[in-house]
Amino acid sequence: MIKLTLKRKLIYDILSKSSQPMNAEEIYKLLEEKMNLSTIYRTLEIFFNDGLVAKNHLDNKAYYYLNHESHHHFMVCKECNQAFEFDCHLEGLIDEIKDKYGFTVMHHDLNLYGLCKDCQNQ
Repeated sequence: MIKLTLKRKLIYDILSKSSQPMNAEEIYKLLEEKMNLSTIYRTLEIFFNDGLVAKNHLDNKAYYYLNHESHHHFMVCKECNQAFEFDCHLEGLIDEIKDKYGFTVMHHDLNLYGLCKDCQNQ
């Protein structure tokens, strides 16, 4: 269990109020009490390593969100850059990987890139 310092609590509070995954720069902009961006990155990695948050990479940036029971992935439109969340259905595959290869998956993320319905219709 990690020690929840004041700075860590501020970062956690921003993530808990967000309905979307956030990257470190977005969190930095929302902080009323300014702190070093490097502190935010370190805190997010501490949260991730402790299992408090999940992480997903979109456009070469790490996005973090509170780690709830459900796990999500994203579809990203290459035209409008909108990200659409979808549920994870990889549990069976992860079990099969463990059985077949003896490999324990600790984390995974999946992003699908293409065109959303609106951009296809234009």
